[in-house]
Amino acid sequence: MEARSLPTSPLLVAAPLVAGTVMSAATAFADLSPCMLTASEGRQEIRGRCTTLEVPLDPENPAGETIGLHVAVVPAVVETPAPDPVTVIAGGPGDASTRFFAQVHGAFEQVRRTRDIVLVDQRGTGKSAPLHCENFRELGPLADVVTDVDTLVEMTLACLDALAPDPRFFTSSLAVQDLDRVRDALGYEQLNVYGISYGSRVAQHYARRFPERTRSVILDGVVPAVVALGPDTAVESQRALEAMLERCRTDPACDAAFPELARNFEAVLTRLEAAPARVAFEHPRTAELQEVLVDRLTLAGVVRLLLYSPVTTSVLPVLIDAAWRGDYQPLVTQGYLASLGVEELAMGLNYAIVCTEDEPFARGVDLEAQRATYMGTAFMEMLGRVCARWPRGPIDDDFKEPLESDVPVLFLTGEEDPITPPRYVPLAAQRLTNYGELVGPGQGHGMLASGCVPRIMAEFVEAADPTGLDLDCAERMRPFPLLTSPLGPAP
Repeated sequence: MEARSLPTSPLLVAAPLVAGTVMSAATAFADLSPCMLTASEGRQEIRGRCTTLEVPLDPENPAGETIGLHVAVVPAVVETPAPDPVTVIAGGPGDASTRFFAQVHGAFEQVRRTRDIVLVDQRGTGKSAPLHCENFRELGPLADVVTDVDTLVEMTLACLDALAPDPRFFTSSLAVQDLDRVRDALGYEQLNVYGISYGSRVAQHYARRFPERTRSVILDGVVPAVVALGPDTAVESQRALEAMLERCRTDPACDAAFPELARNFEAVLTRLEAAPARVAFEHPRTAELQEVLVDRLTLAGVVRLLLYSPVTTSVLPVLIDAAWRGDYQPLVTQGYLASLGVEELAMGLNYAIVCTEDEPFARGVDLEAQRATYMGTAFMEMLGRVCARWPRGPIDDDFKEPLESDVPVLFLTGEEDPITPPRYVPLAAQRLTNYGELVGPGQGHGMLASGCVPRIMAEFVEAADPTGLDLDCAERMRPFPLLTSPLGPAP
């Protein structure tokens, strides 16, 4: 489950990139070396201080193989910061926290005025012994590859055979131990923990394992401990798609431009399932002419990505209409742009997590409900076949239990989130005693850069108390207007 990065103002910092040091558990902040944190394709950079912390691959065998954790600290603006930093845990699973923060750092500027930001590339991601599937990475975004389930399973299992170190030792239960080792090594008594999407699962489990070290928690697009990712994906994405289609139907300008949008979308799905289309398109960055094969699964994958953000959702009516008319180039171009960064996900880590923490707990899957969606059952079929072969790692006995805590918690959720819907909040909050919830009308997956949210996050972290926050400020949020032509929405 990839958290889609929301737009932020760029902060380009010209500074030399210096390799980080390797630290023991006694290293102080001053021993970190200057470094640059870089977002996808170097689009944004921010200055930090980095190091590598060596930890056991298997904590039960501390004398055995070790891996290096990539650690970065982005210092607070003030000279004497508050003693409890904010740590940012990325989603995916498979995204690197350093890359994610470089992409969205603008949303944390108010928080960073008074607090350091601590970033740890979770084991298996970024520069922390990454578990990349090189056979997928070489293909690039929207690759011309057969998207049938058999081929995807074959490629994924080939990735498994090539992975090192042992992918069993890359679970969330071990990741939270790593995070606390970093906290201790940097000399912080407590952390304020922000987790987005899958990262919210890690944040909850850190608060469970280390309650005395957790000052506050922000859960953005929460994945409740009791929920197995996968079975709901197609149904929730269908819900978000239908919300967009209904919004177009009830918007006079959109309905006038695309009076049969829902029917035409179904027609495109049927057409591509019967006869995939080979599409030539101009690469949006290099302007080179490229070719890609588009079938039903390609279309479904692009639509799913675009539904994550209200900005990209707004383009869907124009893209669907163009595809219905036989012009797939706009869809392919937008799909390429939306998928930038996805190829940087460590897919080996993704499967290590999902095949240990999700697929084994997916019970009572409603296949009929999935078949009725635009995504269908291909995702769950592939997951079941891959996870039947993927080795499972260690998880704590209480890992799938709701978090029971009085630690202050702030939930952020988008009303039209296609992967972690608002109905997940009560499942995560059922044993919490001190929490607040902000729901963004018309918003998608990942709220941190929406409207008043950066201010609310800063106020929450400062007070470590959800009471008294102006959570009603979310009512002023509005969904991005649906486009009625390539030029934009109706005036």
